[in-house]
Amino acid sequence: MTPVKGRPAAVAALAAGEPPSVAADRAGVSIRTVQRWQTDPAFAAEVRAVRARVLDDTAGRLSAAAASAVATLQALVADPEQPGHVRVKAGDVLLRALLPVREHVDLEQRITAIEEHEAEEGRRRR
Repeated sequence: MTPVKGRPAAVAALAAGEPPSVAADRAGVSIRTVQRWQTDPAFAAEVRAVRARVLDDTAGRLSAAAASAVATLQALVADPEQPGHVRVKAGDVLLRALLPVREHVDLEQRITAIEEHEAEEGRRRR
């Protein structure tokens, strides 16, 4: 795709969830131009790719913060100086987070096992 002035700004705005009118303002083009760009599969793929990178970066930052958050909650649960309701709430938050995380890890392991099995079967068929 040939670089077009303003297009990267429009991609960034749309990937961030801004409406076409805002993307047009940021790109310095008309809203009609942004709407035309949106019909281009390559442009749409670029918006999806930028959005995926943003979400991946965000997930990485959340993962990094999770360890600190869990440590803080653990400290609150274990601290006898904290009022009972604070300790109970911290424990509740920890326990409620555990099941979805466990389910996610379990599903990820199962998918990996299926993919490995399918890859092995594919190699055998050759």
